[in-house]
Amino acid sequence: MTAWRQLSLRAHAALDRLAWGLGDLKRALMERGGWPATSCTAIGLDGGRWSVTGTRARRLKGDRRASALLVPEPECLWGNVQLPDMPRRSLPNGVEETLWRVSPLPPDQIVAAWQAEPLAQGGWSVQWGMCRRSTLVEHLGRQGLSETAQVYLMRNGAVFPVRGDAWRKQDRRQGLMDCAGVVLLLILLAALTLPALMPLVLKRQAVVRAVSHVSALEPQAAPLRQKMDELRRQALLAEELRKNISADVPLASVIDALSGAIPADTWLDRIEVNGSEIRITGLTANATELTSSIARAPGLVDVRSTGANVRDGTLNKERFTFEMRWRGEGVKP
Repeated sequence: MTAWRQLSLRAHAALDRLAWGLGDLKRALMERGGWPATSCTAIGLDGGRWSVTGTRARRLKGDRRASALLVPEPECLWGNVQLPDMPRRSLPNGVEETLWRVSPLPPDQIVAAWQAEPLAQGGWSVQWGMCRRSTLVEHLGRQGLSETAQVYLMRNGAVFPVRGDAWRKQDRRQGLMDCAGVVLLLILLAALTLPALMPLVLKRQAVVRAVSHVSALEPQAAPLRQKMDELRRQALLAEELRKNISADVPLASVIDALSGAIPADTWLDRIEVNGSEIRITGLTANATELTSSIARAPGLVDVRSTGANVRDGTLNKERFTFEMRWRGEGVKP
């Protein structure tokens, strides 16, 4: 046997046991009123009425009309047998063949009922019961029931249905009720979960609407976005200019300082200011004295001549070019 075949058999066995477990859970709920179930009224050999639901029989008072026959334990032959591991759908044939082997009478002279449970080590445990068909027909006629009526064999308070045409018909009705129960259960779950899910649904719809709105406005916002980018660039430029203005030399103070340091016989041709660096060019009678006078002026430091002073014979003055540095308030030395 291949590994795939072994895996398939194990999966089928696990599913069979899961299906049996769900069926047993449904049976327990049916017997306790927790699941919709078909029930019938059965009559015992002593004339008592019983209400049969699943494998549970409850004694009834009154004289209801019965549609099934309940055979007590002393009227039946009981036993237990173990079957090898097989699919759940193959159980009826396997049980029927086993009962033929263990029956003291021919198969056409007995009526049997059984119930199977899975074993932990694998296989099935089958509890069975059987009675004579002739005796059963006699009891049915005595209670006024037809030969096709549903028959139950009772043992230890539990009932075992005889799997005939009446049982199959009742099983089909129970299947319809199971479908209705599942639908009602789904509707109940939907009703319970809908209030919890509604805020999430509304939030998602709000997000979808917001995204759609943003997508619709995005083409219209493109020109505004360009203008905003331009305004940001201008704001950055203005900020740089503000910083440069705050850091530049105050021209009025520089002019006042030069005016107080330069004598009357000196005039300037050019003044250049680059940051805190100042460069002046002009004519004076004595460049050396002019250098000392400017060096004594407040705020002007590092006064130096950048080249040789050339005397202009026409004007009898020296042409000079001085460089200095402004060290007023707010300027680093």
